[in-house]
Amino acid sequence: MPTQLARLAQAAASSLAVAGLVVAGLAACTAVSDAHTPSPTPSVSTADWPTAQVYQEGRTTETLPLPSGARTLHVDFTCTYGLYSVSVDIGINTRSGSCGGAQSFDFDVSTATPGTRVHVDLVVPDGTRLAAGLRFSTHRFAPDPATKRQCAAFAPIVEAYFNADQGYDHGDVDEAAWTQKTVTAKADLTSLAARATANGAASGLLGTVLPPIAAWLTGAGDHPGGFLHPPQGDFTAANDLASQICNANGTPMVIRSDYGG
Repeated sequence: MPTQLARLAQAAASSLAVAGLVVAGLAACTAVSDAHTPSPTPSVSTADWPTAQVYQEGRTTETLPLPSGARTLHVDFTCTYGLYSVSVDIGINTRSGSCGGAQSFDFDVSTATPGTRVHVDLVVPDGTRLAAGLRFSTHRFAPDPATKRQCAAFAPIVEAYFNADQGYDHGDVDEAAWTQKTVTAKADLTSLAARATANGAASGLLGTVLPPIAAWLTGAGDHPGGFLHPPQGDFTAANDLASQICNANGTPMVIRSDYGG
């Protein structure tokens, strides 16, 4: 009899052990089924978003309401002759250059409130024909990081030369003071141009125009007026291209004038 009781006790223990494994298995299944699954990001329908198609002689302004979910405004643009600029009134957003060929620009509108009326100024000379297509996009605007860094490093250099020349023009800065105001900028520009030359493509598009700018401002143009009143040539072309490159990247150089100019 004791033997039979022992066998019954052993069977009961085995049953409990098996039951425990099953419960553990169910618990594991429950844990998996209850695990948080990220909800898919709802798609944004752009079918009814506003667009504009423009064929125009001379300057014009287009206005589009900003739809919810839009992050960028994409502009396709071309014009027949002269200089153009395409500006959006959200932030400091301007693209400019010479007519000829088709251009495409993306403007960051992610900081504006949906429903904001976005004004796009298309500027060309009188008599010039332009064609443009405007549409919003859900894609996030992403400036080229190398160009962004170069523009941020170049901006204080431009500001120093700009204000030194303006001060000299106003009679508030003599030649000795001009030299003192530009000494740091001159050293920084020399270093920036040297790195651009050494790093090649890693310095971004701005790196291609920094060496001729440095060559002038640290050489024949190293005098009052050398920045604001240079002769036409490599420096003036490179300096103009530098502004266009930074603007086109969405990282314009913001220059603070000490003399109200």
